[in-house]
This record gives sequence, C-alpha cells and structure tokens, in this order.
Amino acid sequence: MKNILFILYCLLSFFCCKSFATDMTTVAVIADCQFADKEPAGARLYRSCLSKLDSAVQQINNSEAVAVFHLGDFIDEGFSNLQSLNSVTKQSSVPFYHVLGNHDFSVEDKYKRDVPKALGLPSRYYDFVIGEWRFVVVDGNDISHYGWPRNSKQHALSQKLISEKYSDLPHWNGGLGEKQLEWLVAVLTEADHNKEKVIILSHFPIFPFDRHLLWNHQQVMEVITKFPNVKAWFNGHNHEGDYAYKNGVHFITFSAMLDTERTAFSFVKLSDSIIEVIGVGKQKSMKLAF
Repeated sequence: MKNILFILYCLLSFFCCKSFATDMTTVAVIADCQFADKEPAGARLYRSCLSKLDSAVQQINNSEAVAVFHLGDFIDEGFSNLQSLNSVTKQSSVPFYHVLGNHDFSVEDKYKRDVPKALGLPSRYYDFVIGEWRFVVVDGNDISHYGWPRNSKQHALSQKLISEKYSDLPHWNGGLGEKQLEWLVAVLTEADHNKEKVIILSHFPIFPFDRHLLWNHQQVMEVITKFPNVKAWFNGHNHEGDYAYKNGVHFITFSAMLDTERTAFSFVKLSDSIIEVIGVGKQKSMKLAF
C-alpha cells in the first residue's frame, strides 16, 4: 500500500511540475542592433554588431526561448545592410519578430516601402499569440518626417499633422496615426475577450518621460490603461535603457546592442505573475511582478 501511495505521489508531482513548466514562456529580446558597415562614432560600434548579433542568435538557439523580438533600428542606415543582418537571423531556430525603428528608414526613398517586407513583417503593425500571451507590435514611424517616401500620400499627411501638432518635437521620434490607434483598441479588446495577457512591442517609449518619447505618448497611454490585461510595454530607442511602472504596466526600455564592446540582449521569462528579464552583457536583469 505504501509503495502504491508513493508511486501516486511521484506521478502527481511529475504532472504538477510539468503543468507549471508549460505556464512559463521564454522569449529573447534585442534592441538597437543598428549595424552599418562604417567606422565607429564614439561609443557606437557599428561594424561590431554583426558578430554580436551572430553570437546572440547562437546563444538563443541553445536556450529555451521560443521567439526573438528585435525592438527596432536593426540598421543604422543603408538598405543593403539589411541583407547582411538577415543572413544571420536566418540561422535562428525560432521565429524572429521585428519592430520598425526610425533608423530602419534611413535608406534611399525608393526603398522605404520595401523595409517592412525586407524584415519579414506581415504589415507595419501587427500582432501574434504565443501561449497565453498576445504580443502587439506598433509602428511609431506611422507619423514621422522620415517613415514614408517623400512623394507619398502618407508623407503628405504626416507633414500636415506635424505642422499642426508636433512641429516643436524631436525629428527622430514619431507617432501612431488614428487608423493604427483604432486597430490597437480592437486588438486589445479581442485579447481581453480571449483572456490573453498583453505585451506591447514598440521602438519608442511612452514612459518614463525623456526626449525619446512617442509624439502622442499621452494618447497611447490613455488607450492602453483602459485594458488591465496589458502587462508591459517593451521598447528600445533610448540606448542606455530605462524602467518605470505606472497604472499596472511595466515599461521596460532595453539597452542597445550597438554601443557596447560586450553585447546587450536578454532572455525574458513570462509566467502568470512574473516578468523576469535575464540580462546578457550590458542589459540589466530585473524581476517584475504583476
């Protein structure tokens, strides 16, 4: 009888542990690789990013990560540099999801519409589900000085909105357009209906306040704080990294891979109540409850 009870206990422990393990999702996060085939400028070590990205991909391939998120500025400039980076990310054994950054549009005008396709994006903003989590990718270059070809309707609309609302704000930032905001509300509503926890992936921060913010950060903040299922906002753009907490949301700015001789990326473990960032190189580690 004791042997039977012991076996039952072992089986119960095994299945409980297995169930717990499946509740944990691990992803990898990289920000601002910003590669270019050119000489360093101060701390910006452009050429080194190709080998740093390759090393990160190899480490990710040997980890439990089920996806990789790059949070924008894959290149510093030059459309041809995307090809060099894509040859590295093709070696990834898990899906590689991109966010559009401002430097990703530092290309000739004729290539600007080709940037999302070159990065494998289904569209400039999109969403996807991994386990119990929905990841919502926004495009902060939607309204910008640089994000559209100069002869396009989108560029003309951007210039009109900039002159009306954002003329005194930094040119290297941008904003979300009204159509994208409507889409964001619809996606968050659907995720809430499906009882999915949400992380928003952006190149630009909306909090805490600094010179890197989305132009319409207050408007975006008002949208996401209406949805308690939004647990975090991941972004790059501010190369030093940052962190803040507001209205039940963790705002994490990931450190840039560009300006360090070591590297900077992270593994992020997601569970029902914890977001744990395990930093590699310059990236700081943190454990955040929600």
